[in-house]
Amino acid sequence: MKTISVSCAIIIHLNKVLVAKRSSSMSQPGFWEFPGGKLEQGERPEESLIREIKEELGMEITIDFQLTVSKYAYSEEKIIELIPFICTWKSGEIRVLEHERVDWLEIEELSVLNWAPADIPVYNELLENWQAFRSKNTN
Repeated sequence: MKTISVSCAIIIHLNKVLVAKRSSSMSQPGFWEFPGGKLEQGERPEESLIREIKEELGMEITIDFQLTVSKYAYSEEKIIELIPFICTWKSGEIRVLEHERVDWLEIEELSVLNWAPADIPVYNELLENWQAFRSKNTN
C-alpha cells in the first residue's frame, strides 16, 4: 500500500477560512478541501505547503502551527497522509489556477460543503477548536 504525504493549509483571515473546490481535472472532482499539495522527495511538510500555496493560489502564507495528521485510505493501494497547518495570509492576490473555485467562508458555512474524505477529520478538529484557533490568529 502506497502512502502519499500531503500538506494542507487552513488559512484564517478576518474570521473566515479559505476553502477550495476540486476541479474536474483533479482526482475527487467536486469535493471541497483545504488547499495544499503533495510533498516532494526530501521536502518538509512546511516547505511543501508554502510552495504549493504559492504555485496553486499565488499567495504567500505564514505557518502558525500544525494540527493532527489525518490518514485516509482511498483504496487498497492508496493512503493519503494529510498534514494540516493553521496559516495566515501574508501577501499576494489569490489566483485560482488548479481548483474550480475558492471561497472565504465563515466557520458555520463549512458544514454544508461536500468535503473530500481525507479533509473531514481536519474540518472536525477545526470546528472543535475554532475559538482557540481564532484567538491565535488575529487577522
